[in-house]
Amino acid sequence: MKTTWYPAGLLEGKPEKPYGIIALNQPINKNALNAVIDHATLLVCADGGGNRLMKYDKEVSLRRRRPDVIIGDLDSLSKEAEAYWRRTGVKIVEEPDQYATDFTKSLKWMRQEWDKLGGKDTELDVVVMGGLGGRVDQGFSQIHHLYMVHQQPELLRGAIYLLSEQSLSFVLAVGENEIFVNRQSFAENVGIIPILGPTRITTSGLEWDVSDWPTEFGAQVSTSNHIRSDVVRIVVGAKRPLLTIELAESLCAGES
Repeated sequence: MKTTWYPAGLLEGKPEKPYGIIALNQPINKNALNAVIDHATLLVCADGGGNRLMKYDKEVSLRRRRPDVIIGDLDSLSKEAEAYWRRTGVKIVEEPDQYATDFTKSLKWMRQEWDKLGGKDTELDVVVMGGLGGRVDQGFSQIHHLYMVHQQPELLRGAIYLLSEQSLSFVLAVGENEIFVNRQSFAENVGIIPILGPTRITTSGLEWDVSDWPTEFGAQVSTSNHIRSDVVRIVVGAKRPLLTIELAESLCAGES
């Protein structure tokens, strides 16, 4: 089975499928958000993500896209941000369920809203604006969610990407993965990280390609490899690794 990915299209304003954006309570990579915000079908702030997007909105000064909703237990949303968004008519939803994260609450709202808009039988990709350069536990939580939501169709029916300070990351499928990249959007560095445990990979389109190569933490892990083709192919064994691709310099974060 072959799974085809078009991450370059997201960053170049030519998405293959409709997508929504979730802003987490993490420093926002403004350059990357600039690239994806105009074509987003839905824009959701996870609680304190409303603070981050307010800062972005004030700095960019274009008001190109207001959030469709700010949702969570609202323990992180500042009074200033709440008042700012209420003045512009943004819906703010308090969801106090302590057994769900603000990330999953945002995904569930987005899935339900997409169904209401007529997309019940179609996919909606999700772009998550997050960060992996701060607290380690929060970084792992974001990676955890990338894996978890693939098992929960009520949260996600499509692909999910994490746009962080310098990289775009997503979970590869078992079998053949065909990834269309473009040097306008991506630099050369790429990593294939065996988060779930031992697996085997075969690659083409990289500087150091491998064939039926075993990879696991504590043994061999493919990091700092280099893209050498506009189409990268990765065949994955039984456990799905995380693929992370370095963004082009123009899309990397400056000061947050």
